Amino acid sequence: MKLLLRFPPDLHETPHTADVILETGARINIDRANVDAVQGEAVIEVPKEKEVQVAALFEQKGVEVRRLWRLIERDEERCVHCGACVSVCPTGVFAFDQSWQVSVEEQKCIRCSVCVKACPLGALACVE
Repeated sequence: MKLLLRFPPDLHETPHTADVILETGARINIDRANVDAVQGEAVIEVPKEKEVQVAALFEQKGVEVRRLWRLIERDEERCVHCGACVSVCPTGVFAFDQSWQVSVEEQKCIRCSVCVKACPLGALACVE
């Protein structure tokens, strides 16, 4: 399960992710992180059996947690299977299948939104 974590400015200097890993024993994979002076945001992957425990602990520490049930949405009516998303995706979410249609492996998505920006027809969107 993937979680979106949003850290407020007052939590930047505390190693909450390390604390959560140590306290839960969960193997957390950080798919993407962006931290600046104003806020921090990270997309993490957590084993399904530890998801509730990890999310609750981050929330107790003041971190906003959103479960990412879906990460990317494609408007099938707008998509012309041009492959712009295939060429820019850093994790291989998109690929051409045998009939040259773009297939999607959403579990690989890190929600970087590079594909959304590259799509010439606006057929892709990050799901909130």
